[in-house]
Amino acid sequence: MKTRIVFASLMLAASTAAFADGPAFNCAKASSKVEKMICADSTLSSADSVNADMYKEALQASDNPNHVKQEQRLWLKTRNTCQTVDCIAKAYDTRYNQLQHERLVNSGAVNTDGSIGH
Repeated sequence: MKTRIVFASLMLAASTAAFADGPAFNCAKASSKVEKMICADSTLSSADSVNADMYKEALQASDNPNHVKQEQRLWLKTRNTCQTVDCIAKAYDTRYNQLQHERLVNSGAVNTDGSIGH
């Protein structure tokens, strides 16, 4: 069952990424090394767009939006320490999984510990 959920999540991310034109930020204003690497890589650009959409959903659905914002700021600090494309990709993957978990918890599909049921 867990494999099906993971596979479905990955398929959703891939289908959403296929429609993403670029990152959620303006590449013309990219100033950091990480932002420039994201703009130069279509996969990272799509990951940024998908994660930005999921972040907005998590923020809107959360009972504690300040906590979601704090987690996002901490994640951005971590992502911004990356020196390689692989590191950035792993950061996006980690954040995607966190946001997906938040989405499932907010919808009632899973409990905060990841278990299913009441």
